[in-house]
Amino acid sequence: MDDARAMKIVQICPYDLARPGGVQAHVRDLSAWLVRAGHDVRVVAPYPLDKAPLAGVDHCGRAVKAQLFGTGFEVSHARSRDRRALVASLRDWGAELVHLHTPWTPFMAWQVWRDLDLPTVTTFHATLPQDRTGGLAARALRRAARHFLTHSRAAIVPSATPLAHLRPQDAGVAAHVLPPAIDLAPWQAAGAQPRRADSATDPEIVFLGRFEARKGLDVLLGAWPEVAARLPGVRLTVAGGGPQEDLLHAAVQGAAGERIRFVPSPDAESARRLVAEADLLVAPSLYGESFGLILIEAMAAGTLPVAAANEGYRTVLTGPGERLLVPPGDAPALAAKLIEVCGDASARRALTAWALPHALSFGVEATGPAFVEIYRDALRS
Repeated sequence: MDDARAMKIVQICPYDLARPGGVQAHVRDLSAWLVRAGHDVRVVAPYPLDKAPLAGVDHCGRAVKAQLFGTGFEVSHARSRDRRALVASLRDWGAELVHLHTPWTPFMAWQVWRDLDLPTVTTFHATLPQDRTGGLAARALRRAARHFLTHSRAAIVPSATPLAHLRPQDAGVAAHVLPPAIDLAPWQAAGAQPRRADSATDPEIVFLGRFEARKGLDVLLGAWPEVAARLPGVRLTVAGGGPQEDLLHAAVQGAAGERIRFVPSPDAESARRLVAEADLLVAPSLYGESFGLILIEAMAAGTLPVAAANEGYRTVLTGPGERLLVPPGDAPALAAKLIEVCGDASARRALTAWALPHALSFGVEATGPAFVEIYRDALRS
């Protein structure tokens, strides 16, 4: 094919695009970059659960909430009439390639992908927890992965972590290890705003994410009394929402609870501001992280992350960043690391100088051309 011509690409996301999440951000930011690069993109996703349809998105299928391996997501289904109308529209538009995201999430994404019957690039975003890779659900996911791999011309994983249970070589498909494409410009802009003058004496720590078991909020709250006792001026902001919210309310009533601020489910702009205004972002996820988008975003905003050393986060915090990792699930180790980093201003400055260029190496401006090359190779096959 002509390497100079524009492509018509369909991005299929199985999740509610109105909900914050790494896959959703990747689909939105990669699609926007592709358009800026001269390509045509249509984004397919289920209707939002509790918000109005999104402009510029082809909604198809109704979603319901589901839970697996300690994380929440959506399961959707599209009626045949709605599916036929969407597929006819995409064909009339001239769609030539599908980029299918997290393909084992039923059912709408499968349905539209199958009906389109186009050359496919598939990204497997998820990583199974190590202690659950042998269960019935994990075996079913691996079986589904093999099906999608054999029907894909290329596979993408955000880090090498998922390769062990995907085994793309068994399907004869080469896997490309490529980080998610994220537009870091808004995070840089948030970080360019004047920072607090009292950060040296009254450090601010922020947690941003879903309050669910795998994200490790309970580990952070377990570490908090020791951190607060050793750092009298420290404050903690916990932003997000989810099933573990009761743990947060209990912590507010406990030791140093008056220095905990709860910000329920902030919008994107508010979330960026909360991170940029903090001295440290804490990301204590126990498992299930294929990459570390929140770490990249924080560093782009000028805020250092302290993170659990799960497989995905270790992919991001390399070199000098290894100093910011702690064992997953270890509240005393997390407390000690937060106290150490807050108390060492010179180390914080050195790590911050390293962090911004490191983060930008993962941004969509750096990674976008690699996606284009994978798409072109898929169409040449």
